[in-house]
Amino acid sequence: MRRLLSSLRPLFPGLLLSVLLAILATFVSREIASLAGIAVAGPILLAILFGILVRNIRPLPGFLDPGISFSFRTLLRVGIVGLGFDFSARALAGIGLRGLILDLSIIVLVYLAALWFGRLRGLPDTLSLLLGTGTAICGASAIVAANGVVRGKDEEVAYSVATVTLFGTLSMFLYPVVRRLLHLPPAVYGAWSGSSIHEIGQVVGATLPYSKEALELGTLLKLTRVALLLPVVLLLELYVLTRARAESPTQEKGKRQVPWFVVAFAGVVLLNFLIPLPPRMLHLLQGGDAAILAVAMAAMGLETHLSRILRFGVRPLASGVFLWLFVSLTGLALSVLLYGHGSLPAL
Repeated sequence: MRRLLSSLRPLFPGLLLSVLLAILATFVSREIASLAGIAVAGPILLAILFGILVRNIRPLPGFLDPGISFSFRTLLRVGIVGLGFDFSARALAGIGLRGLILDLSIIVLVYLAALWFGRLRGLPDTLSLLLGTGTAICGASAIVAANGVVRGKDEEVAYSVATVTLFGTLSMFLYPVVRRLLHLPPAVYGAWSGSSIHEIGQVVGATLPYSKEALELGTLLKLTRVALLLPVVLLLELYVLTRARAESPTQEKGKRQVPWFVVAFAGVVLLNFLIPLPPRMLHLLQGGDAAILAVAMAAMGLETHLSRILRFGVRPLASGVFLWLFVSLTGLALSVLLYGHGSLPAL
């Protein structure tokens, strides 16, 4: 026991700093939401920003590094596992073929667009894949999960999270304006929001003031995209491994393995499907997981040096703008096709 405590003691200072920043981010996020009447900036984004601010104001003492590294790498993976409690597989079964076609089409097209535009702009594939994941799946959470197999730089992860959060927030405010201009029916608007807005909270913010039908459909489609995180991560692992072998044929075949937290995430999803938990317990687990992710994101910010991010220039921002416009316009077109008056009723 004494040996265990001595081995954990170096983690406490950096872990404590990450926890304090996460608490501050959560408090500020709630205050902003109460003033604005809507969740404008979530704890995850604010935790990253606060961490970056603390890291870059002045050099941090070295004794903080072990705890920061533990928070970013270990706690982050635990938080990703807990994402499996964020949706009910039984509820997703009612989405139907039409919704599945919409979500799968968006995911495939966004990834293809991200790689194409990224290579056109000279960006590394790792950054393009992270931006594509955040746009196609579920924002910040999907980015940090995908990075387990993509293995991008910490600065690429931070840049991607900040970019997709920014544009997801813009969508939350601009989509209702477009809805009024185009007179979109509830089903089309809900499908559009759920299939193309980045975070679940942003989908709720965009659809809740409109109608119950739009809210329910948008939330269901968004949760389906979250559920598709597991197969997408596995496909990303296959893609990265295939490219690595093509570039280096002598690479050992067994060198890469599926990260443990991806397998654990699948286990939590399966558990949540087979044994539905009581609502109160599920709420506690979701809240605890959100807190863990906020701590991990604060640690990510503490490991992020602005000088390294600034080296990317405006090219990643241009890619983020392109993907935002692409997913918005493509999602609108597909939603009108599948859920508008001309949609196929059999689906």
